[in-house]
Formats: sequence, structure tokens, C-alpha cells
Amino acid sequence: MAKSYDVTSAGVNPAEDRAHRMRMYFIAMTLRVACVVSLFWVRDWWVLLAAAGAIFLPWFAVLVGNAVAHGGEQAPDAPESMQLEAAEPEDVEPSDAAHELIVIDVEPERRGTGGGSPSPGDPR
Repeated sequence: MAKSYDVTSAGVNPAEDRAHRMRMYFIAMTLRVACVVSLFWVRDWWVLLAAAGAIFLPWFAVLVGNAVAHGGEQAPDAPESMQLEAAEPEDVEPSDAAHELIVIDVEPERRGTGGGSPSPGDPR
């Protein structure tokens, strides 16, 4: 019996996936801008946190922006291989038609000779 698959295993809608990735990229880059701007007024160890955010958020944003959701919750199984078997030879009785020779006795017609169409009296 063949296994059936759900339509939901087809994957994620590409337009929705693209919109989600763009939204996540926008949020990460907005946080990066906030980190860069905050470098002007933060002091002490907060500077390290803001600098780390300004440095590593672009890397994270690119990873999130390029991560395509495949959504294949249920991957289809590979079909089982089938073994081909040779057909059993059939016993064919020889008939007279198999030994009949057909000869066609016709003059060959050459089509590429002569330049143009045949004249009205030409038997070609």
C-alpha cells in the first residue's frame, strides 16, 4: 500500500518566509544602530556590551536574513527499488509468413539531378 502525504508537508509559503526574514533583519539592524548610537553616552562596562552588539549584530542579521524555512515536517520516504526480471520466452511457432520474401521491382528515381522542374514531355 502506498503511503500518502499531507499537503502541509509541502513547505512554507515563500512570500511569508521572505517577509518574516526581512522583518527579523530589520529588527537586528535597528538594534545595531541603537548600539552604535548608545556608544556616545554609555560608560564603564556598558561600552563593551554596546560595542559587541554593534559588531556581532550584522553577522546575526545576515544569518537570520539568509535562513530559509524549509518547513518539511514530514519528509517523503524514498521509493523502494524494484527488481526488473526478464520475461519468459514465448514459444513461437514458425509460420510461412516469416519465410516469405517480398521483392519490389521499381526503377530508382533520382531527385537531386537536373536543375529545376521536369519539362512537360519528360517521363520523370
